[in-house]
Amino acid sequence: MDTTKKTFLCIIVLLLLPVILNAQESQESKEKDYEIALTKGQYEIELGNYNAAIQYITQALTLKPRDQAANLSLGIAYSRSGDNGRARDVLQQAANDNPGDTRAQYELALVLGKLGQAEESKRVMAAVARSNDPELSGAARGFLEGTGAGAGEKKFIAKLAGGLQYDSNVILEQDSPTTSGVKNSDWRWVWAVNGSYAFLDTNRANAEVGYQFYKSIHDELKDYNVQQHIGRLAGKYALSKTMSADMEYDLIYTSLRGDHYSTAHRFMPRLSTNLTPESLTELHATYEAKRFFTTPVFTGLTEKNGSNTSAGVSHTVMLSKTAAISVDYTYDKDSATASSWSYTGNKGTMNALSELGHYRIMLSASYYDRKYQGLIPGAPETRHDGAQEYSACVTRKAGKDLSVTLSETYTRNDSNLEIYQYTRSITGLTLELSL
Repeated sequence: MDTTKKTFLCIIVLLLLPVILNAQESQESKEKDYEIALTKGQYEIELGNYNAAIQYITQALTLKPRDQAANLSLGIAYSRSGDNGRARDVLQQAANDNPGDTRAQYELALVLGKLGQAEESKRVMAAVARSNDPELSGAARGFLEGTGAGAGEKKFIAKLAGGLQYDSNVILEQDSPTTSGVKNSDWRWVWAVNGSYAFLDTNRANAEVGYQFYKSIHDELKDYNVQQHIGRLAGKYALSKTMSADMEYDLIYTSLRGDHYSTAHRFMPRLSTNLTPESLTELHATYEAKRFFTTPVFTGLTEKNGSNTSAGVSHTVMLSKTAAISVDYTYDKDSATASSWSYTGNKGTMNALSELGHYRIMLSASYYDRKYQGLIPGAPETRHDGAQEYSACVTRKAGKDLSVTLSETYTRNDSNLEIYQYTRSITGLTLELSL
């Protein structure tokens, strides 16, 4: 190559070099801007700020059109925001562009279910259930069985329960026997109706109203026949991906053999957080205002009028997918009209739960220490109780909506006052039907 040609090529290279370098820098800058926009969008999804997430992810897609990760994130953001129509279109594109993207198929199936396309939703979810992804395939199977979180919970849930119990020592309340030194054993039939309706259900918040009816009929001790009505209003709000706040209000009306026994208003706030994926820690509190009424059989109940305030913490650890243990500590203070019914209490509880095939086993043990404030007329000293309680129950699934439970609860109340020392054993067999 002669000198003239070499010189000409060098000039061309020198002229094009800035253009090449600028193009490379522009591509690197574009890739960086894409990553920043997508990361911000995914972070806003975790925070529940879906409109902001949509803006960031849309920006990422202008830099990298039809990018799989961005399309999937945008579809999830639309779905969580409630815009299921757009979510379906975006997720369908993501699933078509990459048939092996199990997460895109799973999210698409959820959206199709919300849009009422049940058959198509099941078809897509069945493909996810057959995938090699252990987490999503398990969630998909739960969806198809109607038990998974993604199945789209029913707005209305109702349960019927009924059974037979043998009580070795029938008393009115666990901490206040009314028949001193007398042991009353009896059989009783019990049944309950429990219903709830979710009137608000979004990704971050849900609220529901509920009602529970309970009734017991004794074989011999008719004065202890209880009828109870509980109205409930509850709500939950996700503060973040790992923390939520709950509030529940209960109105409780209780009667004995048709006579008004008590009315209570109960408020229960709770703060829950997942410190690790396998654990749940809860801070809980309760305030209950109680009013009692004298009945023909049980007199002097108005001395118990007052309130109970409690606060505690519980921690649950999942040992496996089918086993867990939990511990709880609760402090409570009961303030009654008569100081002899007022007390401060400390309660510790340990629970263990395991599922073995069709069986669910639950074990529980607790100790409840109560120090009363006032002197009972005629008593030599103020009352101090320590109650031990142990329970075990085994539940067998007898079908999709039917279960059978065998339970045993043993209570031993030790007290410095002999009248309040007692033991009690309750054995029960219960059927429950979910509607």
